[in-house]
Amino acid sequence: MSSWNEQNISAGNQLPEPKPTAISEPHWQGCKDSKLMVQRCNQCALYVFPPQPVCPQCMQTSLIWQRSSGNGTLYSFSVVHRPQTPAFEAPYITAIIELEEGWHMLSNLVDCNAETVAIGDPVEVHFQPRGDSVLPLFKPKKTGL
Repeated sequence: MSSWNEQNISAGNQLPEPKPTAISEPHWQGCKDSKLMVQRCNQCALYVFPPQPVCPQCMQTSLIWQRSSGNGTLYSFSVVHRPQTPAFEAPYITAIIELEEGWHMLSNLVDCNAETVAIGDPVEVHFQPRGDSVLPLFKPKKTGL
């Protein structure tokens, strides 16, 4: 199988872009600034993603935005061979990333070979422009020699 890279998910001009809401805008603005932003409850300290108006654990509205390291591990993944729309060039990898702070995020894994990817692999965020937006994608983390 060939190496998978950003071209597989950014090949067309008709790819959908995120539509930020009042609640999610700080996350998307952070991506434009190359910062992975996540909500955290000021009351119980739970990380909240995707962005929500209240904490799902304690139901408080005291959510603050905090910068995430962007480092994590591959929690789960799936190779998509038949995309939802023809705008996406398959195959590509969708992944659940467990960030080192303990929260999970659904994204794409790029610049890797699906045959050698494994659950638990270290990954890091990579910001990829798409139209007027910037997406947080993940790449295998380069480890020391």
